[in-house]
This record gives sequence, structure tokens and C-alpha cells, in this order.
Amino acid sequence: MKQTRKRENAMGEQSRSGDRGAFPSLSKTLLGDAILGRAPAGDLAHMLMHVVSRHIDKGEVLFREGDAADTVYLVRHGAFTLTGEGDGRVCLWRRAPSAPGGYLGQEAVLGARTYSVTAVAVEPASVIEVPTLDIRQLADAHPEIKNLFFDSYVKLASCETCEASTLAGDDRENEEAAVFPVRETVGWGVTLLVALGCWLAASGLGLEKNTGFYLAIIASAVVLWVFQLVPAFAPPLFVVIMVILLDIVPPEVAVSGFASGSFFMLLSVFGVGAVMVASGLTFRLSLMVLSLVPASSFWYSVCLFLSGLFLTPVVPSQGARMAIVSPFLVDLMGASNPSEKDVLGAHFVNSTLGGIGLMASVFLTGKPANLIVLGLFDYQTQFAFQWMNWLVAASFSGGLMLILFFGASWLVFRESRRFRIPRFIVAEQLKVLGPLSPLERTAVVSMAVLILGILLSSVHKVEIPWVALSIFTVLILFGGVGKREIRSHIDWSTLLFVGAIIAWLPVMSLTGLDTLVADYLGWLGEYMRSSLPMFIGLLCLLIVLVRLFLPEPITVILFVTALFPLADVAGVSPWVVGFIILTMAEAYLFSYQCGYFIQLKDILGFKGLEGHYDEGRIIRFNILMILGRVLAIYASLPFWRYLDII
Repeated sequence: MKQTRKRENAMGEQSRSGDRGAFPSLSKTLLGDAILGRAPAGDLAHMLMHVVSRHIDKGEVLFREGDAADTVYLVRHGAFTLTGEGDGRVCLWRRAPSAPGGYLGQEAVLGARTYSVTAVAVEPASVIEVPTLDIRQLADAHPEIKNLFFDSYVKLASCETCEASTLAGDDRENEEAAVFPVRETVGWGVTLLVALGCWLAASGLGLEKNTGFYLAIIASAVVLWVFQLVPAFAPPLFVVIMVILLDIVPPEVAVSGFASGSFFMLLSVFGVGAVMVASGLTFRLSLMVLSLVPASSFWYSVCLFLSGLFLTPVVPSQGARMAIVSPFLVDLMGASNPSEKDVLGAHFVNSTLGGIGLMASVFLTGKPANLIVLGLFDYQTQFAFQWMNWLVAASFSGGLMLILFFGASWLVFRESRRFRIPRFIVAEQLKVLGPLSPLERTAVVSMAVLILGILLSSVHKVEIPWVALSIFTVLILFGGVGKREIRSHIDWSTLLFVGAIIAWLPVMSLTGLDTLVADYLGWLGEYMRSSLPMFIGLLCLLIVLVRLFLPEPITVILFVTALFPLADVAGVSPWVVGFIILTMAEAYLFSYQCGYFIQLKDILGFKGLEGHYDEGRIIRFNILMILGRVLAIYASLPFWRYLDII
């Protein structure tokens, strides 16, 4: 769009010129504005990364009627004619020299998709451009600001020289004919056929009725995921309700995931993350990091990766880590003004995902599945592989995966465009934020207590989920987390996904499906005894294939349940088998296979950034990293022999 290109050029000129004097003036204008000045300082600091000050020449078109309303203009000085081309009416709009700044294009804040008039400068003017998405989110969060924008638009529309205009755009949603896409038609057809085929196959094999039903239900849920026919949390909920309706297991078993420690752990860390986001602490930390590293897209991606990596040993949930790190990513992507299928956006997204998940199997507290696997070890193995010993044994694989991650990133994303945020912008944002607020201090204390509670769990003997839930409860009781934070900052769709998916394991156990899978994997035991390298290759291949259809927790439990008894017979350390399963189960090709990728897509969609990254490049990167994980496992064999693990 023409307007978008203008804004990008203006941003680029501002960044290149390094006009340190103009930028503080811009921030003072926003702080002193009659409408935006009512917003919290943290929200205005967010906005500073995206706004642009621009000079308008006489006769220049600011925006045209029917253009996408992607920008709201705060006019510092100048006059414009506002023309409704449909009926020829004209209004002369002028900002009085002594009056506060006025707005043009404010219909975008109220829901319009396109501008209702054409604005042309009749004299030199100066405006501040604010992206519609930023200002609309601000208005939605603060109804009084939205009301002020509404009053401002009503006054503009009732200009004495023209009649009132009407907002455009919302009704256009109903103009497009509903077309049922081919993908949905094929997907639903395949869903029904696969479910029927699995049920018939189960009957032909002589399986129990409930086992056949459950197999058909899971298969249909997988197809729904593969074709992305419904939101990611819907298939697990579908499985839960069908299991209850068909009386496959008692209802308390079907919904047992919602009473699990993992569910409450994720809920509680989401709550702590909500305080960090709502208080502005995550934004402040992001700015502090940006002020320390070189101003380049490469270092921004490194910061995103390290943010997730540093949280991995202390926040044992990928979803919870995503809730904490994602605001940093959103700020960077918003500031970079990404286009559709943007390579730089893909690089940022991939770095965030890698930081959260790459080393999840290397630290014992990196993800809930690690703790589950530890609990399935025999007592001697559990004692031998506590937190530090686990890390030492996994360190060689982890270090090699780190090297391969950055190598693959360079190969896939080396065409990323250059992007930098001038340091004076970051300094001005920190200045606008001012000192730590009481809520930020609360967030700091909450996170510190959570980290200490996790690290000292062996001392206080309280399970980690209940430590986190205690902190979350205290935050609610003393006002650290309110209704608005709970509604807007806790990812309920991810919680539904996790709660529903955890219950799959006990249902599989009661229906005998886990035993059936273990029987079919028995042949792997022969390779485990005769050729460990061959066994590792086959195991990695099987896990990659199974992960196309089953989520990570279920894949881990199935393979661990089947192979741990075989490992004892073959004389292979259960830790080696468990680590290989955990490492390969973390790998994925497509977003539907990864719960925290789905969570991130929901976050980016809510922020208007969905599709503003090249997901195809992320898939290519994932292919390379699957091979990289296999290479890291094979390369670790001599190291494990040195440690006398195998």
C-alpha cells in the first residue's frame, strides 16, 4: 500500500538521520496530548518505537478515501481539506496554533477499515503517524480514551462546511460471499474416512470395542490438526467429550488433566507472566537488553533466543516461557514493520521458538515430560540423574545442538533485511517509563520467589506446581493480578489444550492402547541388544513419523513405556533411551505439532502480526534441526561411554 511505503520510508529516514533532538520532542508531544496523554507511561513507551514524525508539503495527500486505515495522524500544525469524493462535499480543517494537537483518520480507532475522506494539505504541516493497531489496542484497554476519540471524530464529522460522514468498512465483511474452501471440504472428508477406517481396522484385529472407539477418536483429532480445520485446542476437547459420551472411561479420568500438576503449573506461571506483562516489566527488561547489545537484527534475534534459554532451567514449561518471552518478540516485530511472509519476522519467530524449546531436554526442569520420564526410572537411575548429573550427561548434545542451531539459522535466514532501533529511541523509551512502579516491583519479587522455589524444591519438599500456584494465589489475593489481567494475559486456549491432552495417557492405559503400541514396538528391542547405533537411527525415525500425528507428551509416554523394559533386558541405560526420546520428540516440522508455536501464532494473530513471517523458512529450518538433533545424539555416544553411561 502507498501509505505503508510512506511510513516505512519516514521511519528509515528518521533512523538514518539519528535526530536525537526531534525524538524527545515527539515523546513530549504524546505525553502532553489531551487524549494519548491519559494513557499509562508504559503504553506510550511501547508506542514510541512505532510512531513517526513527518513533514507534509502543501498540496500533498495525507490519505485518500477508501485507503486502508492503517495510521492515525496527530497533527502538530497545519491545515487540510477533507473531501468526501462520493458526494463532493468539502471541509476545511485547521489546527489552531494555541490549541492541543488534533487528529485525522481517527475513524480507524473506532473500527473503520478504510478512511472516510481524502485529506490534502493546504499549507505546510507536521504530523505524528501512529499505527492504527497500536492505538486501537490502547483504546480498547482504556474506554475513556476510546470515548475521547469518538468525540473527536464526531466534531470532525460535523464540520460547519460539510455534513456528517459515516464510518466505512465494517459492513464490508458481509459483502464477501461465503465460499467453503477446498481444504476444509477435503479435510472433513478425510476426518470421517480415517475415523471409520480405524474403527473397522480395530474390529478386524479383534480389539475391544472401547479400544476401537478411542483409536478412531484420536485418529480423527489428528486429522483435524493436520488440516488445521479448527483451533488447536478443539481436537483434544473433542476427544474428552467423545470419551465421556461413549462411556469409554469414567468422566473423572477423561478430565483428569485439568486436575494435574502440569495444568496448575502452567496456569500459575501464566499468572506470574501476566503481572510481568501488565506491569510493563517485560517491556522494561526488553529495552534494557536492547540498550546493551549492538543495534542490529542479528543481535536482536540472539537476545530473543537467550531470553528463552535462560528461562529454560527455572520455568519448567515451554508454554509458560512463551508467555514471558513473547511480549519482547511482539515489540521487535511491531517496530520492524514486517511485510507478508517477511524473512526477518521469520528469523525473530524462529529464534524465540529455539530459545524456548531447543534445550528443553538438556535441563531436567526444562519441560514437564522430563520429570515424568525421571519418575519412570528405577530408583538407582533416578538417584544417578538428578538435576546436575542430568545436565552433565546431556551437555555434549546440548552444546552441539547450540552450534548447529546458529549454523542452520545463518543458512536459512541469511537473507533477512537489516533492521535497527536507534539507541536514542530506546533511551527515550526508558526515560518515559521512569522508575520501577509498585506493580513492577511485585512482578520482580514474584519471579524471584518462583525461581527460588524451583531451585530449592529439594529442600522445602513442596512440588513445583504447588509453589507456583501459591504465588499466583497470593498475587490474586493482594491485587497483583486482577480481572483484566486474567482475561487478557492468560492464554486460556493453551490451558485448554494442555488440560485436555494430559488426560490422553490414562485413557490409553485403561483402553489397553498403550500395551498395543508397546507390543508393536517390541522388535526395536532386538536392535537395542545387537546394534545400538542402528537402534538409535530407527528410534529417531519412528519418533519423527509418530510426531506427525501425536503431540509430544503422548509420544514420549508411549515410547518410554514400551522401551524402558526392553532397555533393562538389553543392558542399555534407561537415561540414554529417555534422553533420545525427549530430544527427538521436541523436534517438529509444522506448527500444529508444537503447542507453544500454536500459542505464539495466537499471540501474533491477536496483535495483528499473523502471517508477517515466512513460515516456509521455519519449516526448512526445522528439517535441518531434526537432522542436527540426530547428529548430536550420535556424536554423544563416545562422551556417554566416557561417562560410563553406556
